[in-house]
Amino acid sequence: MVEAVVVIPFFIIIFASMIFVAHLYGEKQRTLRMSKEQAWTYAMSNCSGGSDASGSPIGQLSAEDSNVDGRPLEQFENSDRGMEKLTKSWGTASSTITGSATASKAIGGFTDELSTTTKVQCNEEPLEGNLRGVFEFAWNLFSQW
Repeated sequence: MVEAVVVIPFFIIIFASMIFVAHLYGEKQRTLRMSKEQAWTYAMSNCSGGSDASGSPIGQLSAEDSNVDGRPLEQFENSDRGMEKLTKSWGTASSTITGSATASKAIGGFTDELSTTTKVQCNEEPLEGNLRGVFEFAWNLFSQW
């Protein structure tokens, strides 16, 4: 009987803690998924906005919304011939998603806040696939020499 008085509250606390960790892990996975989805959707559209299939607000974002970082890749500048393409400033797409998980009253009822940030380089703007686009691409490629 005495053992039950000690063991039952211990198991309640352990069970409540396991449920909280499961909720926290699930929330972290959700923020990871949403952050990657929004950053990659924006980057794949050349960081120029547009609409996406999911109806996400990321399609309405533009450079004025601070999602485009136009700084060049300084670590590659002037390091080797042929690295000119890496110094072109395509910008970056960044997405931050926040979430929270609340613990049970049995272990204090506190709320843990978490956030996930994903940052990827913007996709290069495609050239026209017609004959003029081919010549422009070749001219830009060979004019660097």
